[in-house]
Order: sequence, then structure tokens, then C-alpha cells
Amino acid sequence: MKKFYKSAAAGTAPGGHVVRLDGKVIKTPLQNLLLLDSPALAEAIAQEWAAQGTEIQPLTMPLTRLANTMIDKARGPDRAAMNAEVLKYAGSDLICYFAAHPPALVRLHEEHWKPLLEWLKEKHGVALEAVSGIQYHPQPQAALDKLKRIVEGLAAADFTIVQSATASTGSLAIALALLEGKLSAAEAYEAACVDEIYQLKTWGADALAQKKLDALNTDLEEITRFRDLLKASS
Repeated sequence: MKKFYKSAAAGTAPGGHVVRLDGKVIKTPLQNLLLLDSPALAEAIAQEWAAQGTEIQPLTMPLTRLANTMIDKARGPDRAAMNAEVLKYAGSDLICYFAAHPPALVRLHEEHWKPLLEWLKEKHGVALEAVSGIQYHPQPQAALDKLKRIVEGLAAADFTIVQSATASTGSLAIALALLEGKLSAAEAYEAACVDEIYQLKTWGADALAQKKLDALNTDLEEITRFRDLLKASS
């Protein structure tokens, strides 16, 4: 899409903060007002729009995308279906499947995943069961029920963070830890990519595999930035 505006600036409107293109307030793809609680997030989104060249490149505007998801989907009629999709990951969460060998990979799994499983149990009372190997292991219904209540109880902004991080990492546990500040973006990346990082270090460089890892790392950095901007004071 060709750039159709000259200026992008953050501002205020009744009820919150907005971004204006040539003075006109941005709307979401579903034509909802892009109205935000955080002035810092509005400013960062305005910067994304201001940085566009002659062609608008949506992939270079992750904060805009997350804000659109928050307003159009996490607050809208799609929320129930999105809850269900996120909860599918809980039944086979990445961090519950430890390697049986080699010993070095087993140690890495224990280093990155055991603390998360312990945190989830201590903080939320969710006791997921870990196994060795990749054969599917059904999780206790009590744990799944608690995760269901947690996910369904998330405010739209927090849910957007969890939904995006879960889809990126394959782990609801990692996503919740990222939301609550238990993990930084870098730590979430390392926890989600233990196997892939180990393989690259063991067998050498693989350009395609590294490109996928870099993309995931960037996703998590932007999700974390979105989280922090939402919480930033004026």
C-alpha cells in the first residue's frame, strides 16, 4: 500500500490516547477507534507510522499489529475462540517434554524448564507434569482447569501479550512468565528454543534455522516492548 499521509503524531482524545495521520485518528482494521490507555504506546505507534517510506510495510509495525489485535479481537467476539486456541497449548506445553538424551541437552532442559514448572505451581497452583521423550502425555484436568480460568480472566491487553507469546513459543507457561516479568524477552527466547540453539551449537551454522530463530527473538522483543509500553506512565 502506498503511503497516503505526510505526518503521524500521538495525541489525546476523549477516553485516552490516539495516533493521528494528517490530523485524522487511526482506526483498526475493523474500524474501531485505536484508543489506548498508554501515552507511551501511542507515541511508539506514531513513530512506526512516521518511519514508513513511500510504501507502507505492515511487517515493520508490530506494535500497531498488537494494538489492533487487542482492540479488535481480544475485546471482541473472537475472544472465546482465541481463549480456546491458547489453551490447546496447555495440554502439550513445550516445557513438559524433556529430552531423554544426550546428557548436555537434558541439563539444558532442566536449567530452563524446571524453574518455570516450579514457578507455575508456586505462583498459580498449576501443577503440570513433565515427562522424558516426545510421546504425548495428558495433563491433569485440575491443572488445565486452572489455566483455563487464568486465561479467561486476563484483561484484553494482558491476553494479547499471552496469546502472541504462546503462538510464537509454543508454550503457555513461557507466555505467562513473560507477561508477569518472570522471564525477560531473551530468557523467553532461550527457554523456547533450547533444542534449536543446542543443535546449532552442536552441528554448526544453518542459515535457514538461524533466520527462524532470529524472527522468533524479534517477535518476543516486540511483545515485551508492547507489554512495557502498556505499563509505562505518562
